[in-house]
Amino acid sequence: MSMAVDCSIFCRTKLCFINAFFFLFIISSFTCLHVVFGTANEFDYGLHCNSIVHESKPADEEFNIMPFSGRQYGYFSGGDKVPNNPPSRSYSAPKSKRLRFKTHHVFTTEADDVFMVEGNLIFRTSSYYERSISFGSSDVRGTLDFDFRGFWSRTTGKLCMVGSSHAYSKEGKLLHLAAVLKINNLQTSSNISTLVTGTMDSLSSANDPTHFEQISLLMFPEVNYAYTMISNQFSEGCPRGTDVQPMSSLRLSQTRTICDMLGGSNAFKLEYTGSCNFSKSCNPFGDGIGYLPSVVSLRIFQCSNDRQSLRLLIEFRNDSYQGYYSSPNLNTSLIGEGSWDAKSNRLCIIACRIYDAWSSLEKSHVGDCTTRLSLRFQAILSIRNTSTIVGEIWSEKPRNEGGFFDRVEFRNTGRYGGRIQLQGLKYVYTEMAEVKKSCPKKNPKTKSSRGHYPDGYSGNLGFRMSIIKGSKGRIGWGSSVPLAVGDQQDQRFPSLIPSSSSKPKSSGVESDSSSGLLNISYKMSIMLRSSELDGGLHTVNESSNEYLKTEIRISAEGVYDTATGSLCMVGCRHLRSGDKTFSSHSMDCKILVKINFPPLNSDRRSKIKGSIESTREEIDPLSFKPLQFSGRAYYRSWVTESISRMDLEMDMLVISNSLAIIFVAFQILHVRKHRGIGPLVSLLMLVILALGHLIPLVLNLEAMFIQDSKRSVLIRGGRWLEMNEVIIRVVTMVAFLLQVRLLMLSWTARCSTEKKKTLWIAEKRGLYVCVPVYVIGAIIAFSVKSRQNGHRTVRARHSWYYINKIILGNSRAYAGLILDAFLFPQIIFNMFHNSRELALSRLFYIGITLVRLIPHGYDLYRANKYADIDDSYMYGVHGADYYSTAWDFIIIVLGIFFAVIIHYQQRLGGQYFLPKRFQESVIDEEFQIDEEFPVD
Repeated sequence: MSMAVDCSIFCRTKLCFINAFFFLFIISSFTCLHVVFGTANEFDYGLHCNSIVHESKPADEEFNIMPFSGRQYGYFSGGDKVPNNPPSRSYSAPKSKRLRFKTHHVFTTEADDVFMVEGNLIFRTSSYYERSISFGSSDVRGTLDFDFRGFWSRTTGKLCMVGSSHAYSKEGKLLHLAAVLKINNLQTSSNISTLVTGTMDSLSSANDPTHFEQISLLMFPEVNYAYTMISNQFSEGCPRGTDVQPMSSLRLSQTRTICDMLGGSNAFKLEYTGSCNFSKSCNPFGDGIGYLPSVVSLRIFQCSNDRQSLRLLIEFRNDSYQGYYSSPNLNTSLIGEGSWDAKSNRLCIIACRIYDAWSSLEKSHVGDCTTRLSLRFQAILSIRNTSTIVGEIWSEKPRNEGGFFDRVEFRNTGRYGGRIQLQGLKYVYTEMAEVKKSCPKKNPKTKSSRGHYPDGYSGNLGFRMSIIKGSKGRIGWGSSVPLAVGDQQDQRFPSLIPSSSSKPKSSGVESDSSSGLLNISYKMSIMLRSSELDGGLHTVNESSNEYLKTEIRISAEGVYDTATGSLCMVGCRHLRSGDKTFSSHSMDCKILVKINFPPLNSDRRSKIKGSIESTREEIDPLSFKPLQFSGRAYYRSWVTESISRMDLEMDMLVISNSLAIIFVAFQILHVRKHRGIGPLVSLLMLVILALGHLIPLVLNLEAMFIQDSKRSVLIRGGRWLEMNEVIIRVVTMVAFLLQVRLLMLSWTARCSTEKKKTLWIAEKRGLYVCVPVYVIGAIIAFSVKSRQNGHRTVRARHSWYYINKIILGNSRAYAGLILDAFLFPQIIFNMFHNSRELALSRLFYIGITLVRLIPHGYDLYRANKYADIDDSYMYGVHGADYYSTAWDFIIIVLGIFFAVIIHYQQRLGGQYFLPKRFQESVIDEEFQIDEEFPVD
């Protein structure tokens, strides 16, 4: 009956919480509706806008033509003191300053060529990782949504609107904002030189908390755009572009257009000639920007109806990172339009400068359309040319004229540009003769005694180099991926697709599948600490700062022996100059790469090992000391097993918690059936068991009530991880409630019994024994763990690593150890009370012991059966307990030992295992003890 009352109280509490939530939601909704619809009319349009576009009485007829599309995107500057703008963080990604204007309605008016416009303007100032994208709501920090209404003159191209929004102050107070929006050059048609600019000003006084600084904005209109320049100047191909044979570039299929191939944003590495450095003749923007760009980004924001022409924003950057929502630097950007030239199989682009964007976007204008770009998809790849997309940038100006710059090439690499599927792309092996000299054939083996090795076509040959060692120790990390295998391109990395004529032609070793030898090509990218590079790997004028990293790119080709798992290749290193730009024309191909793969049936902790060494003489300036690397092998069969293991562990977790419910229920029935048993159960033990179920619930409470998009991950086994976690939390909740119920029964029985003083004395003495044992154990465990991680804690003692890994991690693991030994308080209690009663049901203490020990037994099995993939444990989680071969064995033995002691204590007495002299000394002297430990 009391259990039903407890559940009823819990349900009513939860119901009250839900009702309060919906009440606040309704109140907030009415407030938002008042702000959106009530305040838009509170500001006088005529006072702020009549001088720009005169107000006119709207008609009922809705106009279906507007210079803006349904959703027009753009950029803004200023407004740094807008209340909703979150503070910047030094570690965050570059901030986005993007806007979106959404047109709701356009009505005709009594005045000719004057139209009433209703819409909303959304400003976004969030960093990449923040959840601040809001469609129609401005209560998310970093997003500001204004509702505007005003008038547009088709004759002058001006639009003036007044509107309002709301934001929150730093103290959390709701603020009502009012603003006037003025937009210029809003015409019914546009071309490459058309920019829509404007400002938004606050209508509050300067000392008002709702006041904000002026915001200037810039948009590229997308309605009725005319590709005039590209049609006039590129009608006969790309003038002055490098002549390339059409057969060396891939043509596009009828079902794939250039817009399909280059949708969204694409980044490419720029390649300058060796004499460029910081010369203004090499920089498309001269020397005024202070750096030589290393990356060019092409953002496609509009395509023509036939999807053969496009508009794009071309940004020149000095860094490789670009967040999805980050804004371009318009001062180093070009606006361009391009069209696919089917005759030469390339994209031709004409681009123009955007001037005066640095001062105010309102003053921005387009000019100097003498920059040209071309882009093509290569048909043939080789060790010296592994880029699928290449292009060039040049100036149409005479060399002696200001603003001229030399031709610059660009290409995609493994890190820049997405994987684009290209039908007919071929790889040609050109260094196989050198491979034959450097990698002599070994004696063929009929069958390896070590086991089977991965097949070349299985997709198991790509891996991460987690450790790279040089002469100075560990100096970096990297990645290695196959580009082509045998006469087929690698299936795992679909930048290449096999074609009927893709069999390589080489003068050296041919692929011989019958002997287990396969030709193979790789792309390798490694990051090394600049301060630990030797002479041959250093670049000109490169900093030796230990925190800076140097990227080394190597393309290699060679022979893979499927019988021994050994791979030997000749590599070409892309050399770099002080401007930190790669060049395909300057390469060091005197490099030997060797890799050894572990067998498929080897220990899951086996690693891929290899070396990168220079074959040049030591006195050669390009020679470098050998690099040794290793990486974890993640074979597909192992990953498949791991996924099935994750599904199995989810089931085991549900089953174990369900069994815990059953065993606790048996103990509750045991206590209710035998009225005198309840007081004899250790309350400390019941508290430990209850906390063991409560802590996971507290740490994962949001999984039960909040749908997080990050957790909605579909596992290949066909199960929703989020749904399984909710089921686990529900079962854990039930187990926790039953544990609390058992604790309440024992507590009530303890307080109502006539021998409560003696029982409380035994409980207190047990507490005096258990607490020091737990404290001493914690000190020892923390000391050992800190000593094991000493080299990391010295540098990270005041960092998040020390707090999260050392303190919290050790605490969670030690708490799991205490939970494994949950019978210890009951043993001590029985010893002091010297009871022979069956306080614990056999199903309870044996069953809960098995629930706690089975994960450790499973961990011993898992260590030898499955691949060790980080953060993939669902059952027997390493961070929640001590798991290792030694700890698993110790905990299993200890748990069984405690269960045996409880069994004999309940038959022979709580002190049966003590020597007789100690049994005689532990006498219950109630009167003396009552004076020392009075109990009410």
